[in-house]
Amino acid sequence: MLKTLSLRFLAPVARLLWRPRIVGRRNVPKSGPVLIASNHRSFIDSVVITLVAPRSVSFLAKAEYFTGRGFRGRVSRAFFSGIGAIPVVRGAGSAAQDALDSGLRVLDAGGAFAIYPEGTRSLDGRIYRGRTGVA
Repeated sequence: MLKTLSLRFLAPVARLLWRPRIVGRRNVPKSGPVLIASNHRSFIDSVVITLVAPRSVSFLAKAEYFTGRGFRGRVSRAFFSGIGAIPVVRGAGSAAQDALDSGLRVLDAGGAFAIYPEGTRSLDGRIYRGRTGVA
């Protein structure tokens, strides 16, 4: 419910503010499992993909977005939960595997899941070599 409300409100705002150029949107099936592999050049990539896709898309986000304290922490947690982010503890093999398993559950349930072949966000805006095994 929160995710649907967030997307219905935020999607038009995001389109108005950032005016993203969307290529291949019609290639995303309206139903059934789909894995979206995208480059990750900016923090905003996951948010924009989630807001402009023709369906709800989940993605991995660093766990720190879900563990903050105070008002700012609550806002961050609500925002990332609201757009379907799945927390991942970076650098911890079993915790990272748990997050990927959560993504697999999204796919098993017929949902859409986005992942980045580079494994992390680019720090300088360049596209780095992707890692094998995205799917």
